[in-house]
Amino acid sequence: DEFALLRSRWGFAQGQLSDAEFEKVLQEKAVPTFERLREQVIREGTMHPAALYGFFPACSRGANEIVVYAPETFSRDQSPAKREVIARFEFPRQANGRQLCIADFVAHESTGLVDVLGVQLVTMGHVASQTAHAAYADSQFSEYFYLHGLSTELTEAYAELIHAQIRRELGIHGRDAKNKRALFSQGYQGSRYSFGYPACPDMELNEPLLKLLKAEDIGVTLSESHQMVPEQSTSALVIHHHQARYFST
Repeated sequence: DEFALLRSRWGFAQGQLSDAEFEKVLQEKAVPTFERLREQVIREGTMHPAALYGFFPACSRGANEIVVYAPETFSRDQSPAKREVIARFEFPRQANGRQLCIADFVAHESTGLVDVLGVQLVTMGHVASQTAHAAYADSQFSEYFYLHGLSTELTEAYAELIHAQIRRELGIHGRDAKNKRALFSQGYQGSRYSFGYPACPDMELNEPLLKLLKAEDIGVTLSESHQMVPEQSTSALVIHHHQARYFST
């Protein structure tokens, strides 16, 4: 998303500039920087994109929890109490307004239904992070800023791509918006929830998520503060319910 890269990641905002003045800044500074770095990362092999995703039987339990069952041993004929649980995710509930919780959008085990939970992980690899930090260590602060922004936006773009693939495999891609800007503004069915955001702030829940996908297979680990390493990585739970949207708690 070049719009997000130039204006959000790199901070090229119009502010008080006229349309003509802002277009001049974009064409003389932003676009050439983008084209230079794009050629550089391709030439030097800076980005090493890798992804994992999967589908797991799951239910909500209690008021705020989602439990994930072991696919290998799961049977719909089993009572919920006898199913093997391999991961648990507990979420906060809004104190006001609609009092939403992410668990609301997954079938509750008391209904006798079983839902499908998508899980995804993408990364740009260690070289992307190392290259950006090498620029910083060499006091090339602008270069660090641009490289970091580019690798971060590429990570997000890859996450969008994998999310789109998940929607296709779930058979809900027919509701995807045709316009790119609308698509990037949740113009599709369901939501992709990443830990650290208002609806799911607990970063420690990255640990069971990464275990579900065997994240070490693509070189992704967690720091002591449960941040993903390499930095240019992002994970998410994918909820397909048509009412699942982003919200704050």
